[in-house]
Amino acid sequence: MYVNINKIRLKTFIKLGVLNIANVAHYRLCKKIRYYQYRFPVGQSIRGPIFCKVPASKDDRLYIDFFSYHKIAVSSPPDWFFNPWTGTHYKTSNLHWSTIPDFIPELGDIKAVWELSRFDWLPKMAWQYKNGDKEALDIIECWLRDWCKSNPPNAGINWKCGQEAALRCLNLLTASLCIKESFFKPLPGFLKLLEIHLKRIIPTIRYAISQDNNHGISEAAALYTAGAYLAKFHTDKQRKAEANRWALIGKSWLEDRLKKLIMSDGSFSQHSVTYHRMVLDELSFVELFRQKMQLQRFSSCFYKKAAKATIWFHCMIDTSSGDTPNLGANDGAFLFNLSQTSYRDFFPSLQLAAMIFLQKKCDYSNSIHPLIELFHFNNFDSLSPLEQPSSVLMSHGGYACIRHQNGFAMLRLPIYKFRPSHADALHLDIWHNGTNWTRDSGTYSYNCKEKLLDYFPSTSAHSTVEFDGRDQMPRLGRFLYGSWLKPEYIEWKNNFVSSSYTDYLGAWHKRSVLWNSGRWIINDEISGFKHNAVLRWHLPARKWRLSKNFLKCQEATLKIESSSDMEIRLIKMPESQYYMQKQYRPVLEVHCSKPCKLTSIITFTY
Repeated sequence: MYVNINKIRLKTFIKLGVLNIANVAHYRLCKKIRYYQYRFPVGQSIRGPIFCKVPASKDDRLYIDFFSYHKIAVSSPPDWFFNPWTGTHYKTSNLHWSTIPDFIPELGDIKAVWELSRFDWLPKMAWQYKNGDKEALDIIECWLRDWCKSNPPNAGINWKCGQEAALRCLNLLTASLCIKESFFKPLPGFLKLLEIHLKRIIPTIRYAISQDNNHGISEAAALYTAGAYLAKFHTDKQRKAEANRWALIGKSWLEDRLKKLIMSDGSFSQHSVTYHRMVLDELSFVELFRQKMQLQRFSSCFYKKAAKATIWFHCMIDTSSGDTPNLGANDGAFLFNLSQTSYRDFFPSLQLAAMIFLQKKCDYSNSIHPLIELFHFNNFDSLSPLEQPSSVLMSHGGYACIRHQNGFAMLRLPIYKFRPSHADALHLDIWHNGTNWTRDSGTYSYNCKEKLLDYFPSTSAHSTVEFDGRDQMPRLGRFLYGSWLKPEYIEWKNNFVSSSYTDYLGAWHKRSVLWNSGRWIINDEISGFKHNAVLRWHLPARKWRLSKNFLKCQEATLKIESSSDMEIRLIKMPESQYYMQKQYRPVLEVHCSKPCKLTSIITFTY
């Protein structure tokens, strides 16, 4: 079958939205003609105290959590331009951010450099100070002064991304709340630091909005909170008025983003549980900050969408472990994790959002989210408990969850109303007694070796069927697929779901999932492919034994049946549960050369 890739590309761009494409084109044009350099030139480094006036001290090397997982020793103060994975240093403090390339081969993944400058360490150190570690404030002051000296406004790689600037603002505000005297009586250096960040965000906010993802929400949240803070504490009338304007712009975009990007079933445009958590954490912070500053409420639509997003999040959490399907893109973000909870524990964020947007108490975990204490939310204990999630069809975002007493299954329906970054149609996650039995391989990195870059978003990295060694949708870019799939039908009951699609080359896949008598029965009907099809089940690390069409371990049995000839293999493939981390996990492959019906029966022995 002939495929006109240019036609696919054009149709995909139209789906992305003409206004969004225009905003991206405008941003790139402004960079090319050096508008940002001229209009927003490199400024002078901030000097003087940020949080305290005491002399900043230097200490021995400290361990910092990169991407909420990797403990890496850094000097004090750190090298703000060093990638610990590649060992490369990319200091560009003499260059305007708009002249620095998006991808720098010799540097590796730019996020590894940005991680320290995201300031996730800052509220954690401030939390330690709040809880009695008085030396933490000296380290904070030392690091912030050094960061300001090394990163003049608009200069260098750490000013390149507006969202990174936004997250710095949110972390700065959180830290100031931990250091009470700083929040209510801010020093001029702290106000100036927030101000230069908002001046970086505002000229490219429409570029962030055009992404239709978490970028626009993050930047709007920073404009709103930091803008409102500056409007309250600035003494200069002109600067106070400008800050108030930024806050109004941020509030307007927050309203806009929730209205558009949170669907009526609570699904988020980005098809990712970790990004969904990130957005909920930001919305929770924004609302708590609004209440503390006694600002005007958002619209009823804002609160309804935030509530629906919280319910969706609850539906995706395994209530035995606190973990979730490793769905979609995963960049290691875990905001406001002051008490340094495990990255794959999603209970704290659920607890916080449920308290704020559902007026419910999540009692899955004994710990209390630190923001509840930080903002002095006093009626937590009086709230009614959050009910256990039940089976649900979320057809707008493209998910079906079947729940039972000991676990659940999540089927990724072939529905993509916003751009997909993973080819994961009809992927099936199965959880039982806290273990993820059929799973998604994750993300690993946004800029790594080409083989891994191609693998992790691909169909082969998911527990679904791959046709003729290719993806279900043609890859058009690093974060974009074309020919977005649509379901031919959806059948749904509390213990059953079924759907199908035909891809851009005519391959057809129908998957039905049934929970019955303590076992999962999955039927896959396939046709329309040229040479071969491969059903893959990505599995947890266990002592698996393959015998003919039975795969067994101590806790589970997987039986495969086929209406045609098949070849079964047990191999290993990469999996990444945390950003920049991977290991090899067992994968059961079922190879077929003819159209057929495959039945997988999964039975648990505990």
